[in-house]
Amino acid sequence: MNFSVQTSFMIFRVFIPLTILGLQLLLYVRTARWIRARFRENQRPLWIARALFLLFNAAALYAVYIRPQVSDFPQWFIYSGVYPYFIWHGATFFIGIVVLAVSLIKLPFKGAFWLLERFRPSRARVEAIRQKPAYQKFNASRRSFLRQSMYGLTAASFGGSAYGLVLGKTLYDITSAEFTIPNLSPSLAGFSIALVSDIHSSPFMSKRDMDEYVALVNGLKADMIVVDGDFVNSQVEEVYPFAEAFSNLRAPHGVYGVMGNHDFYNHDPELVAREVDACGVKLLRDDKTIIEKDGGQFYLVGVDDVGRANNSMIRLDEAVGYAPLEIPRILLCHRPYYLPQAAARNIDLVLSGHTHGGQVVLGRFGDIVLAPASIASRYISGKYNIGKTNMYISRGIGTVGLPIRLNCPPEITRITLVPPANA
Repeated sequence: MNFSVQTSFMIFRVFIPLTILGLQLLLYVRTARWIRARFRENQRPLWIARALFLLFNAAALYAVYIRPQVSDFPQWFIYSGVYPYFIWHGATFFIGIVVLAVSLIKLPFKGAFWLLERFRPSRARVEAIRQKPAYQKFNASRRSFLRQSMYGLTAASFGGSAYGLVLGKTLYDITSAEFTIPNLSPSLAGFSIALVSDIHSSPFMSKRDMDEYVALVNGLKADMIVVDGDFVNSQVEEVYPFAEAFSNLRAPHGVYGVMGNHDFYNHDPELVAREVDACGVKLLRDDKTIIEKDGGQFYLVGVDDVGRANNSMIRLDEAVGYAPLEIPRILLCHRPYYLPQAAARNIDLVLSGHTHGGQVVLGRFGDIVLAPASIASRYISGKYNIGKTNMYISRGIGTVGLPIRLNCPPEITRITLVPPANA
């Protein structure tokens, strides 16, 4: 495992668990405070809350560091244990984020009052303000509003997590996108590419699920199919159901793919690559191939997702080599962060995934997507461009972390290539 992949892997094994546990601790402290205020004479609710926080966080540590095979669990435990686990962590994560945000907003005001109370001249003035009926009425109203809002947030978070687990990740979209490619031969006008990404074969993306997606992709009757990485989630054994399902993909001009970051998050990524390649998904590993139809040509270039931009661009330079500029270039690059570098290398179209479209989207304002993925990249889903270089990011079909999708359904995309109007 190279340094970049190892760094990304450590983020999943260290940073993310610590973040989740920190939010859980914050939420537990607030929950315990609320229970003590509301049930002064009854300690049972507090013990129930303690048991729930301890149970689900112990399970989180077990899942991250022991990494059990969920597929080995009996079906009754999947529904009674695994599903509640994900609903709990999905809901409490959002609640914890909101509580943290509110606490940070209130911090300057609390700090100002704390400083004023440290000095005798201002202490009496602050106390006088607090004793005024208008202030007490405002404070009571504020507390009531926050309390009611918290009830609503809790209900929405648990309800939304349950919906995202049961339905949100199964209601897919089939989308279309058209791109004008400079120097594209008129004989390639209307050439179609079916794009599918981020499968994440796992107990939450079973062979039966993948069979259904394969049938949908084949139903597009595209000239070519590309699978843009993350075939597996984190276990090497997950490649076998993937390979069995995706061996049924069919397209007249071939099925191609590239390795994603999760395809390296196991003890034998080369085995994953061999099984994917053997099932009929021709991997382009820092390599290129030429696609021809009726005399027209374009290069299909693919690079492994190895994390750092410098490493990926070195690989891209090796893959492109001395490909002549008059022949269009389409790049398969799992991670979409490198659009500027691709534009500098005269790539006409980049097809990416990785972000899952945000997977859990809290809202959209124009081109702004409110999702955790937005922290890592401004490129989240859909179309982007720099100069003549266009990029399309698939939302993918699988999930990572929590098997939940909200406001972000799985996606299969039909890409259509068109030549310039004056061609």
